[in-house]
Amino acid sequence: MRQTVEMGRWSARGPWRRLTRRDHTAVDGALGRLGIGHLASRQLGELSGGQRQRALIAQGLAQESDLLLLDEPTTGLDPQARERIGALLTELVAEGVTVVQATHDLAAARSADACLLLRDGRLAGRGAPCEVLTEPALATLWQPA
Repeated sequence: MRQTVEMGRWSARGPWRRLTRRDHTAVDGALGRLGIGHLASRQLGELSGGQRQRALIAQGLAQESDLLLLDEPTTGLDPQARERIGALLTELVAEGVTVVQATHDLAAARSADACLLLRDGRLAGRGAPCEVLTEPALATLWQPA
């Protein structure tokens, strides 16, 4: 699984160059922030769904980018794992990282700074969650177009 997280450093090093001490530090930091350092020697396919999801998020963190794009980062996770990832995303935003996530999780969407509401791939609303995620707006998502 460590190799999967190390792939996050490829943008800086390329897939064929050896990782530097700085790269290893970034990977170790990402594994630590997700609480999966103890799983580093395991194969990705041996991990549970939640552990695998955290490994993939760690790969994104290892890039040390100021933008993190996530697609359903907490889907299928137990409540403790969802909470841990939610807290981490809040920390990242406080550190100046822009976090963009696609989600069907209304609790996660309501905790965002801004929302885009999509219906059939088209923009149905945008703005603060309290303005966008209203009962009437959400009800229209499940009506035929």
